[in-house]
Amino acid sequence: MKIKLEKGQTTLDIALPDEKVCDIIIGRKVPAMSHDDIRDIISNRIRAHSPKDIKDRKIALIIPDSTRLWARGDVFVPEIVKTLFDLGVSRENLRIIIATGTHADMTKDQFSALAGTFCAQQVEILNAANQNQDRLVYIGETYKKTPVFMTKEAAEADHIIIFGGVLHHLIAGFGGGRKYIMPGIAGYDTIQKNHSLAIRKDGTPHPLARQAKLWGNPVNEDITDAATLFLQGKTCTYVAVAAGGTGDIFYADAGPLHDTFIKGCKKLDEACCIPVVKKGDFVIFSTGGHRADGQLYQSTKALFNAVHIVKEGGDILFVAGCAEGEGNETFSSVLKAYKGKPEKLGLELAETFDMAAYVAFRVLDILKRFNVTLISDFSKSETEALGFHHTDDVDHYIQHLKGKGYVIPFAENILPVAKG
Repeated sequence: MKIKLEKGQTTLDIALPDEKVCDIIIGRKVPAMSHDDIRDIISNRIRAHSPKDIKDRKIALIIPDSTRLWARGDVFVPEIVKTLFDLGVSRENLRIIIATGTHADMTKDQFSALAGTFCAQQVEILNAANQNQDRLVYIGETYKKTPVFMTKEAAEADHIIIFGGVLHHLIAGFGGGRKYIMPGIAGYDTIQKNHSLAIRKDGTPHPLARQAKLWGNPVNEDITDAATLFLQGKTCTYVAVAAGGTGDIFYADAGPLHDTFIKGCKKLDEACCIPVVKKGDFVIFSTGGHRADGQLYQSTKALFNAVHIVKEGGDILFVAGCAEGEGNETFSSVLKAYKGKPEKLGLELAETFDMAAYVAFRVLDILKRFNVTLISDFSKSETEALGFHHTDDVDHYIQHLKGKGYVIPFAENILPVAKG
């Protein structure tokens, strides 16, 4: 059996004996949507759900950063903006804000990839405030006592439009929707306080802060509360897209934030939450190529999905280009400093939380319990310094795999669940 796995802009060819493969998991068959059909949905739904006085409103259009290139903001954000212009909105009343959260600011050279050349030339584009105290305003406090600071330029808007994908998320249940407000445009300290709800006082992950879980998930509940505080006195439209098991967008809609988000979550689960009969001895997966695997920090989303269907102590082959490197300095330094000691790190996070360190904590736990080999642009020494095994010979690796396992070509988009 020959399998192609995407790695950055290239592909990795793997030959697996048929008898070693339990299944190739690509999700349920859902037809990909054409860009023209998605544009039509966006334009029609924006028109239908815009307030009647839209041309007189100050509008903030919130879009993903470079970690969500698969949502194709370069193609669809211009459709939103052109529709707003057709509705009489002036350039002076519209700003695009990149939902960076705690990620690094995007440069002007990246704006076209995020919002299209038309928008980069026609509309003011800003990064979210993050740690810039001069651009943060206090909104209030959530029920869980998270102080909510938001990006000033978004807080000053009367109408919010959010564009972005729905996908499974390690601690928030699902990314998308309300998450483009918090953490997207929230202040750094607000984000850390919210995300700290993912770990308990004993240094272990909160059992309900996990993928595909919304109700009872303390991180999601706090995010939703913060978004509600932010949107008081404003109107809001969410333009949602979702990708299936082959990385193609199969779903698009726009409408009220909460309803559109929940509908998107259900559609995503139907297409991408895949039950398997039992765990395998190994799993081989790709994050999904250059639109998903630019950096290791974000590529771990695929690892957190794929690990669900491997027996304890099993083998994991993790394919991710990582052309941009580790992606987060704290993440990489913590991986190196706490190698083999996730429990110690968990206790420290319970006292002083940092999201990048938490992601490293979850990776360290996997590295301790499984044999994880990373195929990326990192050298052998760089790979091993981060705690992963390295191989230059995939055929040799395959020959020495024991038992039967699974292949997931686009693991960022697939959440497999083992029944037994």
